[in-house]
Amino acid sequence: MPFHRPSRLRAAPVAIVIGLGLIAGLAPALAEPASDTTVAWHCYRNAAATVLATEKTDSVGSKLLLRKTTADLKADCAVEQRPSDRVLGEDDPNDAKGWSAYTVVGLVKNLLILDEGTSPDRNLVIVEVPAGRKLLDVGYSVQDGCGPSSGCQSEEFRFDDKELTFWRQLKDKPTPKNCPGYAGFMKTTGAAALEERSVFTFVTRKVEGSGTRRCTARQ
Repeated sequence: MPFHRPSRLRAAPVAIVIGLGLIAGLAPALAEPASDTTVAWHCYRNAAATVLATEKTDSVGSKLLLRKTTADLKADCAVEQRPSDRVLGEDDPNDAKGWSAYTVVGLVKNLLILDEGTSPDRNLVIVEVPAGRKLLDVGYSVQDGCGPSSGCQSEEFRFDDKELTFWRQLKDKPTPKNCPGYAGFMKTTGAAALEERSVFTFVTRKVEGSGTRRCTARQ
């Protein structure tokens, strides 16, 4: 497969940055900023879905408001937490992890693509908007330094309006036999993972492996 130079592409047809003072009800629980503190909100919007995102001030990741798109752009991107909004990214002690560190990668129709994690080991999450239902939550990696959360796409990770191609972490246990470089990974990071080049199709909402595998370091 020919290599394409990494590119920085934005999947959402509309991505608006809104600089606003803190809105009542949206102030962080553990940090009380001064009244003149400005919070930047990003509005990702297309004909099917709207997502508002802002970086959390008391922990890593973004807080996300998921809602349906209407004919009113201004209303859709208004920074206010509504009863009908589905909220993602708030730290939840009832969650198995106890936290959710999301970063928006893109919005394709009503599917929100997220990067999750606080360490070099990352998870790829795809969520249905506005319901907030997870369709995919799996480990993945990008080995060429082209980070999806910064808008960069390459042969390691890329998507369009039809599908997303990425390296999906498998449940198979790495061994010296199936993992080239296993000994080196154990010595340097102490962990490894088997991955398969995979495609998530937005219409079918299913992920399929290509049969091409590799082994990468984990921490």
